[in-house]
Amino acid sequence: METGEPMNRSFFIVMIPALLVAAGYIVVLRYMGIAPGYPRLVVAMVLFFGMIYWLSRRGRRKANSNRV
Repeated sequence: METGEPMNRSFFIVMIPALLVAAGYIVVLRYMGIAPGYPRLVVAMVLFFGMIYWLSRRGRRKANSNRV
């Protein structure tokens, strides 16, 4: 098993339900006749994934600096 595999598995365990909830909110809001703010949703998703990417790069860099 590679070192990155547990992180990928936990990432999908969190992200799949989060994406399903986001899709559910869009469906429910559309059904109620309220147009969800897609630009805000897109900005929130970009920020969220950007932070995950930044944290993963930062953690990898720290792990490499601790190796002797």
